[in-house]
Amino acid sequence: MTVPFFDAVGNEGSDEDDSANQEFVWEDMQNYRGQREHFTGSVGAQGPSKDLTEIVDVFKLFFDKELIETIVTETNRYAEQFIRGREPSVRSHSKAWKPVTEGEIYVVLGLFMLMGIVQKPTLQSYFTTEKVISTPGFTDIITQDRLELICKYLHFANNENISTFEGPKKLFKIYPVIFHLNKKFQELCLPNQDISLDESTTLWKGRLSFKQYLPLKAAKFGIKSYKLCDSTTGYLWSFILYTGKDTVLDSSLITADTNKTSAIDLKLVEPLLNQGQTLWMDNFYNSPTLARLLKITHKTDCVGTLKLNRKKLKKGEIVAQHSGLVSITKWFDKKIVTMISTYHSHDTRTVTVRGKVVEKPISVLDYNKSMGGVDLKDQLLHSYLIERKRMNKWYMKLFRRLLNASILNSMIVYRSNTGKRIQQLSFRIQLTEGLFVKYASAVEHKVPGSHPSDNTVPHLTERHFISKIPPTAKKSKRRDTLYWCDACGMGLCIECFRHYHTWLNF
Repeated sequence: MTVPFFDAVGNEGSDEDDSANQEFVWEDMQNYRGQREHFTGSVGAQGPSKDLTEIVDVFKLFFDKELIETIVTETNRYAEQFIRGREPSVRSHSKAWKPVTEGEIYVVLGLFMLMGIVQKPTLQSYFTTEKVISTPGFTDIITQDRLELICKYLHFANNENISTFEGPKKLFKIYPVIFHLNKKFQELCLPNQDISLDESTTLWKGRLSFKQYLPLKAAKFGIKSYKLCDSTTGYLWSFILYTGKDTVLDSSLITADTNKTSAIDLKLVEPLLNQGQTLWMDNFYNSPTLARLLKITHKTDCVGTLKLNRKKLKKGEIVAQHSGLVSITKWFDKKIVTMISTYHSHDTRTVTVRGKVVEKPISVLDYNKSMGGVDLKDQLLHSYLIERKRMNKWYMKLFRRLLNASILNSMIVYRSNTGKRIQQLSFRIQLTEGLFVKYASAVEHKVPGSHPSDNTVPHLTERHFISKIPPTAKKSKRRDTLYWCDACGMGLCIECFRHYHTWLNF
């Protein structure tokens, strides 16, 4: 029996398979025989990550030598360009800049991780000597000035190459990190059969051409990204940053007839097709055409909610029809819920909700269980936010967000390899300690109060006299000390003048 189930059915998208292009003819569910695809893919750690059981080694597969070398090279290049283009003032900290090393970058990453565990309002507060709020773990590793300098010059791309850059121009500053981590996330671990696709937001309220407003998200303003995650573990497998209408979506499956949301789906899931995966999505991404294309042509099931207009239903009423392998079920609970699936029928299951026994469609129950991969990932990251609420550079905030996701992915790989259900806090602490033990020696660290072991340091051996700092062109009132050492070019109060010229490490 043929019945018009939709007010309108779109036929967006196309494929070589004729059966994926036919018009939809909707029928009652009596003859529907849906069957879930048999999953043939691998799961868990892959390639070089498969046998690793050391926490630091697992993390270094994501932030490997290649990425760290890029960060070191571009940070030192940017520092040189910055200092060369601006003559530092007498008291500028930039005069103390020394090229950063790979070991120092790993230490700084460890400090960022520690900031996610021990959260304070400002960077300076991590180096305070106030006993009530002091954190000696920071002062034992690095000086405040050195950390501030590295953070100031931290860079990922050569600014002089922007004119010849062939990737997305808006992401130029952070693109090497995005490309590298997207590749590593996919190479080092494969998800379970259930995968979910959803959008996520990195909070950003500053000026940015592709900043989005998403009223239903916790971070209402920010950088939107589309993410594909393992529904069971929350492992971030691939992602696309949305930069507006010019967002690049390159895939052999995308044609001129493919609409934007279907293009996002196909781009993210393409490497996992033809393995029997089940893709869970909400109504922003789903369509009958896409579901049929994935099922028939790519042996991938598709389940989720769907936007559909129809007359009102009574509470608990279910209306369902199918067209070939695609079924659609409408169910009225507190509001109308429309489900699309390539293997669910309209069968129901009895469940207890707040002491009441109710009948719910199995497709709804399965959706509630498997759709939350991206939300699970965001929940796991939220307790240990590395990105500070207020930062001057959007790409630096995004970098810390990706670093945080890499830590979570490292933990999931570590759990897969060892079979240990290590707690996230314990994993982060052990990772931070491991980086410090391995690389802290690479950081030149001054210990306050230590005295000279020789007499070769100029500020300890030459003749020095305290004097007033000469006036500058600016007429603003000086907020710091009025005095300095003319020979050293160092602004010092009277008490600090004595310490500076008698201590080796001031």
